[in-house]
Formats: sequence, structure tokens, C-alpha cells
Amino acid sequence: MLITAKSFVKRNIYRLGKFYQISPKNLLEGIDICRALHERGISSTLGKFSEDGDDPEQLAQECQMASDALKAAFAGERFCLSLKPPAFHFDLETIMPIVATALANGHSINFDAHEHTLANPTIHLLEQVMSRSILPNRPAEGWIFSLVLPTRWKRSLVDAKWAIQNGVRVRLVKGEFKGLGSSEEMDPTAGFLSLIDRLAGNVPEIAVATHDNALAREAINRCKNGGCKVRLELLFGMPIGNMMVLSREMNVPVRIYVPYGENLLIYGMRHFLTHPYKLFRPGLLEAFSSRQSKLARIAGL
Repeated sequence: MLITAKSFVKRNIYRLGKFYQISPKNLLEGIDICRALHERGISSTLGKFSEDGDDPEQLAQECQMASDALKAAFAGERFCLSLKPPAFHFDLETIMPIVATALANGHSINFDAHEHTLANPTIHLLEQVMSRSILPNRPAEGWIFSLVLPTRWKRSLVDAKWAIQNGVRVRLVKGEFKGLGSSEEMDPTAGFLSLIDRLAGNVPEIAVATHDNALAREAINRCKNGGCKVRLELLFGMPIGNMMVLSREMNVPVRIYVPYGENLLIYGMRHFLTHPYKLFRPGLLEAFSSRQSKLARIAGL
């Protein structure tokens, strides 16, 4: 039986974990990194890369603990909790205590994207959350709830209309999960810019979540031309030096998405399997490791 390179890597992911100690691997480490970012005036979003066996109630408690722990340091747009609805089994009663805690602490909530088939239940859950939330006075930043739209999906053009109608901030990503067949997909770069054109000036903020420098530059220009507030959002652990230069050059603020959890190694390796050429870039695997080196890099921002 032939073993493909991809299946070989998958079988050895956890062996690699012995050599690359992924961080932040738990909630407390994630909170520490968010605090360090805040001390340098950088906004952050914290979210767990959940595993199938995670207990939704325990995960909900972690989210509330994070918001409470960062209450004094962060207010308003400075901090955002990112929720992955499948990890909570799309259960409104499990999600609502998290939302109540976050809103009481002046924090925002982001609903992340997953498989194409889960887009409808994700938006439906967000609708329910918004209808049941007692909202504080809208912060100066103009948004409380955020939705991730993958730009490789054709359906995202329709979901953008929903976001506009509901005043939801949008975080644009090229997307990790495929659509339902090629007829449901489009070029992620072209889709990114099409969504920018549709959303600019019609939503409270657009988060340009990409490490593609050329795409980010064009997206930011289109946002500014459309009179829309825009922010560059980067993934903690990935090289960001050239993106930070771009943010300063274009006078656009940065938000750092801080993922935590033992599952980070799987994400990192899946990213490399999708983009294998990146394995040969110096320091890429280390970018997903050493917590101390990460904190040291923050100091250099």
C-alpha cells in the first residue's frame, strides 16, 4: 500500500510536537500574550483552536475567564473573543453567558468560519445571539459583533449582504475550507477584492486578515477609497515584519489574532501541507513554537 507524503506527515504530526513546543498551548499563555500586545498598544483577538473532544461548557468557562482576566487591561475594540460555533454545538444557551460576560467587560465577539455546510447555522446562531443580547451603548469603534467571511466561497457575496443589513463588522480571510464543489468556489484573491468593494462604506469595519502583502495593500486602498474603517489583522505566530511595515506605511491599525491550544500544531502542519513551499522558509516552524521567542518578537514590534 502506497503512503503519500501528505498521509505520512499527518501520521507524524504529534511526533513533531515533541520537537516544536507549540505556544500558546493554554488559556493562561494566551492571556499573557494579549496583555503583552496591549502594553504595546496593539489590539488582539483570542480564540481556542478547539479539538473534537472539547467540552462546550468548559470552553465557555475559558472564554469567560479570558474576558474577566483582561477586563482591566482592555476595553472596547482593544479586545475581542473569537468563538467557533461548532465547538459549542451551535447551542445558544452555552454561548449566551460568554456574550453577556464579554459585553459587560466592554469586549467584542467574533464568529469564526468553518466548513461550507456550517455557514448557515453559524449565521443563524449569530442572529439569535444578537436578538437576545442587551447591548451597551455602541462603542466609538462602531461594532460589537463580527463575522468571518471566506473569500473563496461564492456564497460569501450573499452573506456580505446579511452583514451589511445587520451592522456587523466583517473579517475577510481567503479561507481554509473548500466550497461544495468547484461551482461554489471562486478565486480567493479576486473574491477578496470583490467583497471589499461590496462592503466598503456599508459595515462598521473591515478586517483585512491576510499575510499576502500585495493583496493587503490593494484591499486597504479600496477600503479607504470607499470611506470604510479598515484594520489589518494578522495571525500570531506567523512572520509579520513586512506586514507591520505596511501598516505603518498606510497608517492602518493592526489587530493580532492569538490562537491557543494543543491543536495548534495540527493547524500549523495543515497550513504547510496546503502551502508546502513555506516549509523551506527559514524559521517558519519555529514561528509556531517557543513562547519566549514570541514574546521577544512582540517587544520588537
